[in-house]
Amino acid sequence: MGLISRREFLAAFPAAQARRTPGKTQQYPAELKRYADPLTEREVWRLTGTSTPHQLPHSHQRFVAHNNSFLLLGGEREGSPQALRMELPSGRMAQLSHGPGVAVSSICLAPDERSFFFLQGGALKQTGFRTLKERDIYNVEDGWLATGDLGISIDGRYAALVEMRAADRVDDATQQFERKPLCRIRVVETFKGNSWIAVEEKAWLARPQIRPKRDQILYCHEGPWERLVTRLWLVNLDGKQKQSVRPRQGEEELGPEYWSGDGKLIGYAHYPDHSGHKATVRAFNPDTREEQVLSLCTQFWHLRGNTDNSAIAGASRSKAGPNLYVLFPVIQREMTVCEHAATTVAPRAVFSPDSQWIYFASDRGGVPAVYRAAVGDLVEKT
Repeated sequence: MGLISRREFLAAFPAAQARRTPGKTQQYPAELKRYADPLTEREVWRLTGTSTPHQLPHSHQRFVAHNNSFLLLGGEREGSPQALRMELPSGRMAQLSHGPGVAVSSICLAPDERSFFFLQGGALKQTGFRTLKERDIYNVEDGWLATGDLGISIDGRYAALVEMRAADRVDDATQQFERKPLCRIRVVETFKGNSWIAVEEKAWLARPQIRPKRDQILYCHEGPWERLVTRLWLVNLDGKQKQSVRPRQGEEELGPEYWSGDGKLIGYAHYPDHSGHKATVRAFNPDTREEQVLSLCTQFWHLRGNTDNSAIAGASRSKAGPNLYVLFPVIQREMTVCEHAATTVAPRAVFSPDSQWIYFASDRGGVPAVYRAAVGDLVEKT
């Protein structure tokens, strides 16, 4: 499975209520640092300081404005993770939430970029940027927990979130997998608040991603990749036609996964065995059941295509070369962008909407921080 830190895992679950001074609207000065990458000499920006932990939302979320004027991220404030907005290129930040810890991985921009969605304290919320007024869309039932996994449709009409039976929750990731917790994927209509259960299984479910331009959800069984026979699954929003996307064959490993921008293909890294050698990026068409090998890759740990999938941002899990790459499927060429040097945090590499920057996270400075690297000279603007 992909590495997740204990901080990330625990932040996904509701925190206890406590009296705190609301920090919403609190402003924070820029802590930008520009440097030349020691490996490639390419320009890289560290966007957050190294005194306080900061992390990006999950790579399938929208968290960078289309015009690159701001991004959303999570940071340790008030003793728990909170949602923050960073203005670009200045680097100034403002706090957007307060109270129980926000599940940073769930933070997602609404399509009109006037508000954002997130999970906090067992509630799915939407907050407008102008007034910072919160709207509770859905609250998890007693006896259940929101794990922090959230997917929002491209039109913002639907949300898909993972709920786990509270009695099945444990803090250790391996034990969580082995416990086979009762989990379900709940679909919520964000405008009306209506909801229903699309999937319920005795398995650790994660990463629900609503298919662009289709009423389907891609999700996975979380756990060690080598122990998951059927990791990737697809189900209709109404819970019908649940199907295994790509069963594992032999000792191969698959993941992590993402939708192409047009919703036609599922992209993922493929490993023929546990050695990490001969890794490839592949695309699977769930309508035709055809799999295509796009290119060899350097042990991609996390990956995500740009808007038209003409370029793929990949972060290597190789300890000898913990680098960030851009892969061009058409010419099957991979180019090194910089070192990510992440050890315990997920890099979550993702392109900006115009493909001119790659945003990623790293704890190379001792504390999780957010970075971005300029790639406009490599990738055409989208």
